[in-house]
Amino acid sequence: MISTNLFLLSLVASINAIPVPMPQTPDFRTLDTCPTNGAIVCSPDGSKFYLCNFGRAVPMGSVAAGTYCSNGKIVTKGASAVPTMMPEPVVPTQFPEPTSVELVKTTPPAVKPTEAPMNPKPEPVKDEITSTITSILEVTSKSTSTVMVTLTSEPSRAPMETPTPEPVPISPPSDGSTGGIVITEDVILKTGPSSKSCPRENENKNLAPKECATAEHAAPFITEAFKKYEINTIGEAAAILSLMMFESGDFQFNTNHFGIEGRLPRPGQGTRNQMSPNFIVQYAQSFGSTDSIKPGITPENINQQTDEVKNKVLALVLGDDKTWASGAWFYKNYAPCAAIMPALQKTPVSEAAWEAYITKCIETTVTDGRKASFKDAVAALGGTLVA
Repeated sequence: MISTNLFLLSLVASINAIPVPMPQTPDFRTLDTCPTNGAIVCSPDGSKFYLCNFGRAVPMGSVAAGTYCSNGKIVTKGASAVPTMMPEPVVPTQFPEPTSVELVKTTPPAVKPTEAPMNPKPEPVKDEITSTITSILEVTSKSTSTVMVTLTSEPSRAPMETPTPEPVPISPPSDGSTGGIVITEDVILKTGPSSKSCPRENENKNLAPKECATAEHAAPFITEAFKKYEINTIGEAAAILSLMMFESGDFQFNTNHFGIEGRLPRPGQGTRNQMSPNFIVQYAQSFGSTDSIKPGITPENINQQTDEVKNKVLALVLGDDKTWASGAWFYKNYAPCAAIMPALQKTPVSEAAWEAYITKCIETTVTDGRKASFKDAVAALGGTLVA
């Protein structure tokens, strides 16, 4: 029993004494260098290959049977590892550019006067240019060619004129509106013939002659005023125009020189509509403040102001851009006038509607002189008057 145990112990001891080889890791510093990481490096005889890692060729072992390593590739024996090279492209023959150009300009002979026809037909202007071009086609040969070039220029043409469009006529509306009343010199003269010229040949010719205005002068300003305040019917236009002409003596005056019922001039009253001072203040203030004359002026207190203040306020609206529009402004802004507008706008023109305009809007009395002027205005504007 003891001998058996000794035998086993000696056997174990002998087994432990057998050397076991340990895996050997090559020393990285002893490996060959290589240029490209990841590239295959072949052994000189092609039987082994290495993998380039961080600049060192790490041995990977032998190649498989039937293959060999060459030029960084593992290929089958008998195959070439060298890629087929494509032939270089053939450069086409370059022909040289022309080396010289000689231009010769010839002038055609002039035509003698006796040879010209009676009615010559204009011909295009021509310039003939002969050019000799010498070019080298090859190194050893030259060719010369002559080219005739004819330049033809047409005579200049006048620019086309843009046709002026014809004005589109305005058709009168069916409700009595004329589509925009136009007051012409003729309309004014038919309403008040004495407006033909200035100064007037009457007893007041020397009274404020600078205020006198002719029909020709007044027409465009009244037309513009009627457009601004939308005086679009014959009844309204005739009523306002005849009122202005009656109040101003056919546009002889721009301010009141006769007072009320002939009693002294009335300071602060005027324009071609001859509005009273309280309406003058309202009209003037529709364009801006009157505080530069005197602060706090109102229609209610204007009659308590001095004559100088009244006349200064009046002067603000005596210019052509305002005085001719005063009648239309009053008609559209004085509240009592609104009630009579519908009747005055109707066609044919109603005489009764005009009388309401005089008594309720203008707040004065109907006279023969006023009525005659209104009838003339209606006729001048092409309207028809009924009772």
